[in-house]
Amino acid sequence: MRNCTLPLCLLIGLVLALPDASTEPERTGLAKPTGAVEGTVYYQPDAKRRWRYQRYYVSKPKTGEIAEVVVAVSGMTGKPRRAGQVAVMDQVNYRFVPETLAIRAGDSVRFKNSDDALHNVLSHDGAKPFNINLVKGGEHVQRFDRARGLAKPLRLGCVYHGAMQAWVYVFDHPHYQVTATDGKFRLENLPPGKLELAIRHAAGRLASKKQIIIEAGKTTRIDIRISPDDLIQSQEKQTNSP
Repeated sequence: MRNCTLPLCLLIGLVLALPDASTEPERTGLAKPTGAVEGTVYYQPDAKRRWRYQRYYVSKPKTGEIAEVVVAVSGMTGKPRRAGQVAVMDQVNYRFVPETLAIRAGDSVRFKNSDDALHNVLSHDGAKPFNINLVKGGEHVQRFDRARGLAKPLRLGCVYHGAMQAWVYVFDHPHYQVTATDGKFRLENLPPGKLELAIRHAAGRLASKKQIIIEAGKTTRIDIRISPDDLIQSQEKQTNSP
């Protein structure tokens, strides 16, 4: 720098002052504004048509918040996952806990046995059926690479205890959630426009769909009420029995 002329020094200083292009966001890859949807799923009973599973999934009959409902946006796709996440499903007091899982294609499930009894995890559904025995304290990790969506959950059972059952939903996008006992859900990063919000309760054989409008930078609020009117028809039970 000692021997540079004044114009050359000014030019060098200008170049050094320019921002590094590698640290700037790509102009063509800027994230578009998104919106969200949130709400609560309620069960509305009918005295003439009793839903036999109500006592298992509706902890507050007066208000009707329902657990184990899978809420998802229909018609969405996403990039494949290379390194998936691992969800956990335990076997406690002769039950799968949780009974319903929703994961993304490429994710895995760690099945555990916390009971003293010998258990099993069995599924005939999907491209890769499996049948695994689990002793007390045993674990098995199973990866799910193929998305089946909301209509085709993978049904799980235990060959030693026929009453045990569970479901795994596999999606090819991140816009899904399973309700807890409060029935609440929230789905974020949704593209603006008209979308279809679908719900399904595998154990109770309930399904419903709602049209929603998503606005950029805003949260759409919708409460969903399901009833015996939303019971899955017998024909679907035969073809896509959860």
